[in-house]
Amino acid sequence: MAAEAALCGELDAAALELLEALETLQRRRDAFAACLEQGWLSLSQARYALGCHRVSALQYGATMVPRVRVAARPGPGGAPRFEELLAPGGAPAEPPTPPAGLRQRHGAPPAPPPAPAPPRDPLTWFGILVPRSLRQAQGSFCQGVSLAVELAELQGAVTAAGARYRALLRRRRADTEAPGHTDSA
Repeated sequence: MAAEAALCGELDAAALELLEALETLQRRRDAFAACLEQGWLSLSQARYALGCHRVSALQYGATMVPRVRVAARPGPGGAPRFEELLAPGGAPAEPPTPPAGLRQRHGAPPAPPPAPAPPRDPLTWFGILVPRSLRQAQGSFCQGVSLAVELAELQGAVTAAGARYRALLRRRRADTEAPGHTDSA
């Protein structure tokens, strides 16, 4: 009887954990949607202020380099953990060309690779003095990336909490259907 009460307590705790995780996930999804909505609104205001020909795909850089990357790593229980990383930027490094003229017989010691330059701010593609709405759009979309990483983490937590709840529920059903179990209700 005590084991059944403990199992019911675990089941209740798992249900609460699942519901709290779902509530947090929904709140973060709402914040993510609001962030993206604000980003698109600010971007459309910038297009209106500068003209649609000044804020378009034609203004993008020839070699775009991401400013952030999302890395997935295995976490506890096999669920992936997501992490937002600042990307080392700059254009891909080209190997140095040997100087014309003298040749060294034994070869020079290899030079250390140059440190990657931080990625250029994409707002400079649209000019030096960009409207505040374009900066706000950039900030909203950067915040959206952070929220997307958090959403992926929360989705994993909801999945894990749901799996734990279902496992406890199966265990309780198996215990109640076991022979010799008397229902004292």
